[in-house]
Amino acid sequence: MFLDTPQKSPRTLRYVEKAFEQVKSKKNVQDVVILNDSGHPVMSTMARNDAVQFSGPFQAIRGRLERGMSNIDPTDELLMMRVRTRTNEVLLVPDSKITIIVVQNARDYFEK
Repeated sequence: MFLDTPQKSPRTLRYVEKAFEQVKSKKNVQDVVILNDSGHPVMSTMARNDAVQFSGPFQAIRGRLERGMSNIDPTDELLMMRVRTRTNEVLLVPDSKITIIVVQNARDYFEK
């Protein structure tokens, strides 16, 4: 007897478009890049070449972080990565089929 493994729901084009529009409409969001499960941009507010160049380093950091975290707890999974500077904040949110990278303005949050 074979056990059915739980399947994660597929990410349809409609799902991707809806996620893209929701994130893009948020206050302070400057750019959004959605990557497929291979790490290639499938939708972006950036030009295609810019999205590829931008997402590459974040995918590399993500891979290193996931490998490092697996040494701590192999059963755990990355839910979100946040990188912040004085002026920008980048959020990387992986999913079973897509990864969303959001660049937002962080200037309003710093007091001088």
